[in-house]
Amino acid sequence: MGRSSGGPRPQRKPAGRYHHGELRRALLDAALGIIEKDGTGAVSLSAAARRVGVSPQASYNHFRDKGALLAAIAEEGLRALEASMRAAGAPGLGEGERLEAIGVAYVTHASAHPAHFRLLSAPELADKTEHPQLLAAYEGAFGVLLAAIEACQATGIVRGADTRKLAGAAWAMVHGVAWLLVDGQFGIAGADATHVARDSVRVLFKGLEARGPRESAPRRK
Repeated sequence: MGRSSGGPRPQRKPAGRYHHGELRRALLDAALGIIEKDGTGAVSLSAAARRVGVSPQASYNHFRDKGALLAAIAEEGLRALEASMRAAGAPGLGEGERLEAIGVAYVTHASAHPAHFRLLSAPELADKTEHPQLLAAYEGAFGVLLAAIEACQATGIVRGADTRKLAGAAWAMVHGVAWLLVDGQFGIAGADATHVARDSVRVLFKGLEARGPRESAPRRK
């Protein structure tokens, strides 16, 4: 008899015992775990399959390549981000308060989910038109900010410039603050992320304010 290895081997679930949705979910979770530990560069379909305990070929039944796998994870991250932004901008807030709350929610959500956030900058996802569902998720999240700015324009809080351009600038601003937090550049504990986000968003959004006589809001392009 040969010598046994130094400990119990991890139990693997044979591919045939996974239901269709179960295996897809398991592969997504496995890939996210790899991203959290080693970054997007370490992700591959075969690596995710090994984590799950199935053959690499089984993963191709769900994702055509690494880009498709990353896109599916990023889509889930964007859907969750959209939900956080919508929840933050709940009815009862003034238009300016809602815009601020949505910006803060973007930053704090990113800080709480760094792996999903970093994934948005993966080279494989640079062209979102290659992944229609990911593009739709991006537009959904962006649309929350777009609608908030449009509502502020309608009340004269935000100047009457091109709505989408203003929303793009605001998105870039909060995204940059989020990156600094995720990378630890503020040098603060995670519990203070909300305070940093609020202070930063207030300064950044100050540039959107209307100046001079009230301007009429343009229609959204």
